[in-house]
Amino acid sequence: MSRPNATTRFRASLGSLAGALGTSLMRTVVGAVGLTVTVVLHVTLGDPRVAWGAIPIVLLTGLAGGRRSPMIIGVLAAVAHLLADLLLGISTSEILGVVLRSLALPGVAMVGMAGHQVEQQRGRAMHRSVTEDPVTGLLNVRAFYDELASLRESGQPFAILLADIRGMRALNERYGHPTGTEAMRALAHVLRREAGPDVLASRLGSDEVAVALIGDDRERTGNMVDGIINRLHDEQVRLPDGERFEVHAAYGLARFPEDGDDEVAVLRTADRAKERAKVAGMDKVGLADGQVL
Repeated sequence: MSRPNATTRFRASLGSLAGALGTSLMRTVVGAVGLTVTVVLHVTLGDPRVAWGAIPIVLLTGLAGGRRSPMIIGVLAAVAHLLADLLLGISTSEILGVVLRSLALPGVAMVGMAGHQVEQQRGRAMHRSVTEDPVTGLLNVRAFYDELASLRESGQPFAILLADIRGMRALNERYGHPTGTEAMRALAHVLRREAGPDVLASRLGSDEVAVALIGDDRERTGNMVDGIINRLHDEQVRLPDGERFEVHAAYGLARFPEDGDDEVAVLRTADRAKERAKVAGMDKVGLADGQVL
């Protein structure tokens, strides 16, 4: 395996240093101390070239994040060193360098802030690629199980609803998988709108999704299930032949800890309940105790 080049190592070092300045207070303290040191050296040595030493300080504060503090430090650095130049006296030959430096310091702060935003976007994209299902945008299976395991380990109760789209196999065979994908996306859309942001939703298979509602609010769980079924009645997928496919599903509901000792057991219980709902008909909900609603 090839070793990282000097540029890559330098970027990694800058990222590590910037990460250590994660809080606003730390950015302000480090920026202020660094700026003070460069200004004192500038005045003491009488050498305007020392002022360029503020560049890495301003860059680091920008890479560390923050909406205002990097620009404030960049502008302060430009003004402080300009005042030092005026105190020491500026020759005609030095004017251009002073102007360029005064513009460069705030500019470097902006570059650092832009770099921080790029890294944040890159981190979010990498997180999505690891945790999200690319078709629906829901959690993938691994991320879903990890979240359920965290809930179990913390002793947090939760309910799991499995939803299995009816007719998905026939839809795929007749019209192709892209049409089936649209049906799955319709279900995912309904889940997001009805379940809300504080639930976990995952695509478990080609025609199955799961929702984990955190807490032991049974009334809320029942309302969520009713809302999903009602909203799905309004979701239709346009087929290649001009017809429309109404999205229906069979559901299974189980709870932790009463219906299983861990997330796997609860999912199996919900799956058995869902199979009973399939037999009962369209849009039925199977419960862990054997009832079908």
